[in-house]
Amino acid sequence: MSAAKSSTGQTPQQIRRVVTTINPEGKSVVLSDGPPPRSVTLELLGGIKMTDLWHLGSPPQSPADGGDLDHNANLVPPLGGTHWRVVEYPPASATPADIDLNALIAEVNEKVPDLVSHADLSRLGMHRTETIDFGVVLSGEIWLELDEGEVHLNGGDCVVQRGTMHAWHNRSDRPCVMSFVLIDAGSKGAA
Repeated sequence: MSAAKSSTGQTPQQIRRVVTTINPEGKSVVLSDGPPPRSVTLELLGGIKMTDLWHLGSPPQSPADGGDLDHNANLVPPLGGTHWRVVEYPPASATPADIDLNALIAEVNEKVPDLVSHADLSRLGMHRTETIDFGVVLSGEIWLELDEGEVHLNGGDCVVQRGTMHAWHNRSDRPCVMSFVLIDAGSKGAA
């Protein structure tokens, strides 16, 4: 059985997730081994694929605590939470030039419910979240756009995104794959 091809004509990267635990005898074992629990593709944005690997709804009290079972589809984690996801960005040429904004908003609201609330709809792709994001380019190349300027990143380059307005643009002719860990940094829980 062959994998389906993306809108770029290339086979998407298949992600395998291995989760470990400690068994009742106190030994380390594999709890699960297989595909991640959630992956969505935003077709109207040229096939951007978001694969969620792990979700913590709140800070763990021990390494075996929480995560994954309370997974949600939001872009950002809840108060005190963390998300780990991999995003595959197709080349910008895969995105239609004449996107129907209402159709795009409907697709995004269905697949990533809180994304639109963090976006600047006057600048396609620009968004800001109350998170500290650790990003690493796993393969390909991408441009990080900020309010003032942009940075070109290649495989192995890392980014610490500190709650700034930004967008990602793949101006190359092949997909770019990035891994992100988003950590809630909002003031909503401050006393």
